[in-house]
Amino acid sequence: MLDLIKALRADVEEACEAERCDWHLGRGVYGYLGALARLVQDGDRDPAVALNEARSAVGFLAAVPRLPVVRQGSHA
Repeated sequence: MLDLIKALRADVEEACEAERCDWHLGRGVYGYLGALARLVQDGDRDPAVALNEARSAVGFLAAVPRLPVVRQGSHA
């Protein structure tokens, strides 16, 4: 299951680099998946639970449309 989490992390990294997802959210999900992988490696998280959490995070990233680039001087 650890390999699946790492594969999901690699997919997120690729999606960020190819600009298929919002970069800021993608980097956060990427970091989260890395943390989950470390927790599994250390024995601090059940691998099945971590894989479900990783899949949920990737699903969230896929569900959120890419946010528009913020223009300089634009105030909302």
